[in-house]
Formats: sequence, structure tokens, C-alpha cells
Amino acid sequence: MRPWGTLPFSFLVVAVAACASSNVGGSSVDADPSSDGDATVASEDGSTEPDSSTPDDGAAIDASAIDASAIDAPAIDAPAIDASTCPTAPCDLHQQCGCTAPLVCDIDFTDLVGTSCRAVNQAGTEGSTCFSGNPATAQSSYCAGGHVCVGSGNQATCEKYCDASSDCGQPRGQCVIQLTNGSAPIAGATVCSSNCNPVNSAAGGCPSGWKCAFFTVNNALTGNQDRDIVDCTVAGAGTQGAACTTDASCAADFLCSTVGTATACRRVCNLTTGGNECAAIPGTTCGGFNPALVVGGATYGICR
Repeated sequence: MRPWGTLPFSFLVVAVAACASSNVGGSSVDADPSSDGDATVASEDGSTEPDSSTPDDGAAIDASAIDASAIDAPAIDAPAIDASTCPTAPCDLHQQCGCTAPLVCDIDFTDLVGTSCRAVNQAGTEGSTCFSGNPATAQSSYCAGGHVCVGSGNQATCEKYCDASSDCGQPRGQCVIQLTNGSAPIAGATVCSSNCNPVNSAAGGCPSGWKCAFFTVNNALTGNQDRDIVDCTVAGAGTQGAACTTDASCAADFLCSTVGTATACRRVCNLTTGGNECAAIPGTTCGGFNPALVVGGATYGICR
């Protein structure tokens, strides 16, 4: 059993105003030819006059040849209809089409069904927090287009929408996180795990003061198999040997783990590159897990 938790990523409902959709207008034409009086012909000024095939004063009709030159009929200015192939209406989370800038496409936060256009008040991307106020409240408008505010309180961060792992930061980012409303998946709402470095959280990818931690996901995106990933979470204070009950107690680059009967925070190390992180902790060596903990092609362990 893994010493870290699974990652459900339940989605916080954040109400925002949905953008209004517009329809192409088309006036109707009255095609009823019936009338209940003498036939009349509309004149250019809108008045009508009796329909007569002969002039009423008996004057001869000028039967000279009609000028048959081409009528000057310039093309009507008719802007082309937007025939874009945005895969979902009114907009698409992944392709970010369907909204008029500066609005961007996101989940429809009114009911978490479908999509809607929203404003961007802060253009946060992966590694950015998206909360404000006291108590802290998640703010959907604090993420740029193509990103969504995930989490609650002061642990809300911007996550990147994805269609495939190639959309995510490499080598550790994976398109395997399914956002949910409670236990129900939100259609189309899949996001990347972080490309942060679990042996060096300060290298980037997480908000300042947070850590790159290990999680396990198991859903339809992973073929209903356990998949280990890394992602950002608020760091604790515990370092080597500090007692812990969950990984939230441990500082950046440390993992709450059990060796024998002792559960404690221990330094994370990279076995693939030699486990050199343990050199800074005298008397320890880098030891792995069974089954192996592999993320982005690297095998990780702890200094013990």
C-alpha cells in the first residue's frame, strides 16, 4: 500500500456570471399573395396607385429601345458566417474556441454542466494560486484561458486542461486528472498533473511555499489502474525523522513513509540518478518502494 493518498480532485463550485449567447436574426417574409381590394402597385415612396396597363390620358407610349446595359448591382456586404468547427457549444475547454476575447472558455459554474465564457481577472497558469479574501475563497477568474481553478480555500490552484499527456509539461505531467462534482465526473473536464520535481520542489511548477508531492489516481483515464503522479500541495514543516500521520505534515522534498514500524518524514530521493539527495543526510541511503514508485520514467525512493 502506498504511504501517500489517492487524488480525488473533487471540484469546488464557484459561481460566476455566464456569458450571453447570441443568435443570428432572420426576419420573416409574408408570402401571402391574397388581398381584398383593387390590385395596387407600390411606388418608390411607399404609396400605392391603381394597376393600369394603359395610360389614362391616352398619350402614346414611348416604344424606343430599352437601354439594356448591365444594371449596376454591387455585391451586398454580407460578412461570412463563422463556420468554425468548435467541437462543443457554446465553447470548448481544450481548444479555447467559441468565446470572444477577452472572455475565455471554462466549465459552466452555475451547474457544472456544459461550458460557458468567463472573464479573466488574473491570468494564472500552472503553479499559480487562485484564491482571495479572508477566509480564502477560490476564484475561477484568477486563471488564464485553458486553465481552471481547482481546490478550495487557500489550497486552490490553476490546473491546465488537456486532451492528452502531450498537452502537459514533460516528463512528469500526465493528462489523468478527472475533475468531479462530488463523485460525478464533469464531462470533458480533464486536467494535467504537475511537472514539478519531487526532489526539488523549489525548482518550479508549484506556488511559493508549496511542495511537489506524490499521489495515486485510479479512474477511466488510467484504464482503472493505479497511476502514480506528482502534484502541488501546501507544505508542512516536518523534515527527516519528524513524526507524521499524513504527508501534509512533511516539508517540501520530504515524504511521510513507514519503514518497519516507524512512520516519519523522510527525504525524497531519485534512484534513477543515483539517490545523491541522501548525501546531505548522514547515515542514510536511497531506498525504493515495493512496488516501485515511478513517475515520468524516474524511480523515486526515500533516504533511510
